[in-house]
Amino acid sequence: MSEPLLQLTYISDVAPGLSSEQIATIHQQAERNNQRLGITGVLLVTSRHFLQLLEGPAELVKTRFKLIAADPRHQNVRLVSERPVQQRQFPHWQMGLKRLLDQDEHADLQAVIHLYGQQQTFSEQHADAIALLLKSL
Repeated sequence: MSEPLLQLTYISDVAPGLSSEQIATIHQQAERNNQRLGITGVLLVTSRHFLQLLEGPAELVKTRFKLIAADPRHQNVRLVSERPVQQRQFPHWQMGLKRLLDQDEHADLQAVIHLYGQQQTFSEQHADAIALLLKSL
């Protein structure tokens, strides 16, 4: 029997002064590490927030999240949801979908991420809404 899968979503604040090159480095590191570990997911970035969904073997996802939470490039890291899942929502993406959202594109998506980025805690309804948002990508 295979190891249980965990889907974990968090939102964090982008550290002040973090450049687009540094954000690209985060993406490259995540893609490389996650592929090696069998973790998939999606990472969205705005000028103010990271919103990421990670999925894979439970212990590996939890360990990866602890590393992210300790990374100074992420500030005010908040757990949105942590749920066991039967199958992956993003089975082919080792952070392969990463969108740098700027002022001109995806204004609605950016507004939603900034709205959630202002919250410190999340209800199950918030988590469901964010999961639906990510599923629509």
